[in-house]
Amino acid sequence: MWHNGTWGTVCIRSQSLEDANVACQQLGCGFVEAVVRGTLFGPGPGTIWLVDCKRREPSQLDCNITRGEDYCINEDKVGLICSGFVKLVAGDGPCSGRVQITSETIWSTVCDWNFTLSTAKVICAELKCGTAVSIMKGSHFGRGNGTIWDKVFQCNGREPLLSQCPTVPIPQGKCSHSMDVGVICSRYTDFRLMDGSSQCEGRVEIQVLGTWRTLCDSHWDLADANVLCHQLNCGVAMKPPEDAHFGKGNVQITRDTFYCTGTESHLRNCSVIILGTSPCFTGKVASVVCSGNQTQSLIFSNAQSSQEKAPVLFSENGPIRLLNGRGPCSGRVEVYYNGTWGTICDDSWDLSDAHVVCRQLGCGVALQTTVSAHFGQGSGPIWLDELSCSGNESHLGECPSIHWGQHDCKHKEDAGVLCSGLDHT
Repeated sequence: MWHNGTWGTVCIRSQSLEDANVACQQLGCGFVEAVVRGTLFGPGPGTIWLVDCKRREPSQLDCNITRGEDYCINEDKVGLICSGFVKLVAGDGPCSGRVQITSETIWSTVCDWNFTLSTAKVICAELKCGTAVSIMKGSHFGRGNGTIWDKVFQCNGREPLLSQCPTVPIPQGKCSHSMDVGVICSRYTDFRLMDGSSQCEGRVEIQVLGTWRTLCDSHWDLADANVLCHQLNCGVAMKPPEDAHFGKGNVQITRDTFYCTGTESHLRNCSVIILGTSPCFTGKVASVVCSGNQTQSLIFSNAQSSQEKAPVLFSENGPIRLLNGRGPCSGRVEVYYNGTWGTICDDSWDLSDAHVVCRQLGCGVALQTTVSAHFGQGSGPIWLDELSCSGNESHLGECPSIHWGQHDCKHKEDAGVLCSGLDHT
């Protein structure tokens, strides 16, 4: 504790929990759940402060603090385990459920009236559960019992603890247990790639509840890998390495399974099945090599102007782009496969195929197809020929075609498209 301008170790000679509760409440950490005597948490720094608290009024304690070097032994030094000010209950784990907060030793539910996402973000961060995914109103996680917190939190989302958020009273009669609010958090607080030659390749590790874990490769695919590369500012994903190419690491393995489309900005935005630390049946861990700055330079090395630096979107079989058009939603169609950009032959190229390209790039629908290298001839391989999309596919990888790289075309037959523009649907 901080007293008289210096940090010191607390010594409590009495057997009462009253003094310990003062410390938890002063820290905004609820009430004391356990007092750990001795030096389990280390010997502690500086001065030893002897603390003795007596209750003057029902809601007020008077604590006397003196130096305690001459009176305290190791068994008198105290560590505390506090309940915390907030918790989530009745969910599928500590990171989802009905919101409950504590005052003294009483847990209360929180009303969904004027409950904001900013408040939910503070709760998730305090619980080391990542960011808030959603607010569940109308007692989604069941009705609580007992008291209902009589204030509204007015967090801005940047407070480190919920207890530090401003509050205002709730008008009488506004709330009931049918309005108990719940929160779902992402669980994930950080992501990283380990043991690669750069920060853009390596074994996938995820921080869950404040603890780093290696990700099992169960259902880990290129779409998932591309989202991770994007959120780490590492370009696009190449083929994920196999057989634990970057080692298995020395942290616990989690089998949480991500189901990304490849277009999400962050892994926590993907659908996920939470399996926790159950065994990794394949015995392998997830890893990835991202394109990084070097490959990104290669991607645009043949560009003739800034207009040619088209946005690149990942598909199941690789990124896709439009070049030499008047904007990001028109141009020669190019796909990235086996480490190289290539074109699509215009044989059987029609609006159904073009619709898939426009949708994949977030460019609305196809207005017109172009053939015979209308946007100029590409270079490198011709990757696809005789595409046969229905028009409903989410990416070109779902469309039937001749095998990658097999064709009877020349670059004078490169396909192009003119899309309607950004997709606002």
